[in-house]
Amino acid sequence: MHHERHGAGEPLLLITGWTISAAVFEPVLDLYTEHFECIVYDHRGSGRSRGASPTTMGAFADDAAKLLTEVRIPRAHVYGLSMGGMVAQELALRHPARVHGLVLGGTTPGGPFAPVLGPLDVMAIARGGMEERGLRAPVLFSEEFRREHPERVRELVRHFKAHRSSPAAIGAQLLASARFSSLSRLGRLRAPTLVMHGERDRLVPPAASKLLASRIPDAELAVVPGAGHAYALEAPRESLELLLDWRARRLPGPRQREEAHVAPDR
Repeated sequence: MHHERHGAGEPLLLITGWTISAAVFEPVLDLYTEHFECIVYDHRGSGRSRGASPTTMGAFADDAAKLLTEVRIPRAHVYGLSMGGMVAQELALRHPARVHGLVLGGTTPGGPFAPVLGPLDVMAIARGGMEERGLRAPVLFSEEFRREHPERVRELVRHFKAHRSSPAAIGAQLLASARFSSLSRLGRLRAPTLVMHGERDRLVPPAASKLLASRIPDAELAVVPGAGHAYALEAPRESLELLLDWRARRLPGPRQREEAHVAPDR
């Protein structure tokens, strides 16, 4: 699988979503590499990766675990976005020892909480269309962001369209998404979990994130104010701060643990 490593620090595996290559992380990668060593990759059979695309989320999760082995990282923070959040759930369920902290962004446990896309929208995206004017609903960004920052939207959409997947890979990922359901297994997740969601996400129902946070033991929910589905791109600093705050409280690294034990100056 095509993969890249950027930055230094605690490893953070970033898992991209349906039909999309890891190029989608490029606009914000510099922000994250100030705090983490980021590992990004294209799913098997899509983008710049080779092979046949899996048709189950379990197989996608096994691919992620194999990648961590290949890059010699025994354990990492895992951050999955949209379909990548489904992969992240499966990774934490099937390979719990590989997951230090779990971040589920704009995602769903499947079933009735699957993304809201009609067949015409799916066909338009599969043909390479990501411009939201060609779809029936704003898929990626909030209406306000699209109206106030049209040039930025066009630039960000370019990253969504980079390294397009083949129709076969898109169909396989769609099948894997349709088959996925973690509802009955969420109680088995043991990694500290942050569930993040854009306040104005119109692709994945916000109720999905609330359900995830309520069913996963001791999970936290963080809502990015005013942002749509691609909240990490629409509100990059705000969403990163939410992540860093959660990590500092729930998963302090060696530096934070040392600072916590230093008495304040008197």
